[in-house]
Order: sequence, then C-alpha cells, then structure tokens
Amino acid sequence: MDNSDSYNLKLSQARGFASQLGMFAEENDIPKDLWDALESTIYDFYQVSHDR
Repeated sequence: MDNSDSYNLKLSQARGFASQLGMFAEENDIPKDLWDALESTIYDFYQVSHDR
C-alpha cells in the first residue's frame, strides 16, 4: 500500500467515525463547541486533515 492509499484509508476511517459520533451528538443535543472539539480530535488522532 502506498502513502496515498494509506492516507485515504485513514481519512475514510476518520470521516466514518466522525459521522457516527455526529449523529450521536445531534440526537443527544451535544453543544456545538464541544462537538467541534471532539471532531477535531478525531481527525488529529487519525493524523489527517479535514476540509469542509
């Protein structure tokens, strides 16, 4: 696996995890600033950047 495939896999995993937790955050009225911090931490953990 080359670096771009590895990065894309990490990015996909981060997006999937953030999406799952995002649904949880919406359903449970998690404050936006707390959710933003958690989402940022997820992408930092996977060592990828997310473009909006």
